[in-house]
Amino acid sequence: MVGIQSSPAQSVAVAEGPLTRRADRVLLFGAIVLGTCVLSLPGLVIVAIACLMLRRAYAAGEPHRPFSVTILGVFSLVDASFFFMGWGLETGANSTFLMQLFSTGFGRMFDGGYYIGFNTLMLGGSGGAGEKSWGLLCVAALFPIRLVAAWAFLKMKRWGFDFMIMTSWMYAFAWFGYLVNITQDYDLRFTHNEFGVVGWWAYNIWFITPFILLPWLYALNRNKWNR
Repeated sequence: MVGIQSSPAQSVAVAEGPLTRRADRVLLFGAIVLGTCVLSLPGLVIVAIACLMLRRAYAAGEPHRPFSVTILGVFSLVDASFFFMGWGLETGANSTFLMQLFSTGFGRMFDGGYYIGFNTLMLGGSGGAGEKSWGLLCVAALFPIRLVAAWAFLKMKRWGFDFMIMTSWMYAFAWFGYLVNITQDYDLRFTHNEFGVVGWWAYNIWFITPFILLPWLYALNRNKWNR
């Protein structure tokens, strides 16, 4: 069993059996499906099946990582997948019927920027003029790296651990810039939705992910991720 304590500092080799590899592939697929939001329920079922497969692998005697690593790694996969696909489709498929239906419906409930003036700017999508730059930054750079980093982190690769820390800092900076940007459009964002500011925060509270992960990551022993 691989520990995650901050000491000792020695490097520990991590083996991986065939049952664990198979379960991890199902886990990756389920996390990405769960991150689509529209298919969240089937994705949740797939993730649950993958967790049962992991338990069977461990019961069969295969070496395994701590369960906390699996939980935080899968959460990061789902989170990155959700924002990558959401902002990506909002940019590249904003003229389709489904995207207009879901985006304006989301805007009417939580964020008026996706309801008032939707698809009126040059690149389409949100009516908030400054949001597109943050969306493109996240879709083109942050979340693709985050997805790869979370998967490598789950596979106990050293570079995956390092990139989880790096992308958590990137995520924190992007969140701060995005928050400053949207508050400049207060009237657009928060007065034309059903649930006001509380509704917006109920939906976007997941942006605090890096602020939870960073202290935990820094408390771990990096040498355990050595595959």
